[in-house]
Amino acid sequence: MRRLVAASALLALDAAAAWGDHPGASRSEGWSPLTAALVYGGLALLAGMLVIVIVTLLTRRSDDPS
Repeated sequence: MRRLVAASALLALDAAAAWGDHPGASRSEGWSPLTAALVYGGLALLAGMLVIVIVTLLTRRSDDPS
């Protein structure tokens, strides 16, 4: 039983080390800083606009003059 536990621990540690190995040939090229800034800035602007629209719709007063 002790050997089985030791072998399992060694295999788990060996597999964990393999996940950290990122060879350069299979790695994709990253975005340029300008592209990343434009994309994430646009997404932040879109999220802000969506929040404003939702708040405006939820706080709208009724037009009934009763």
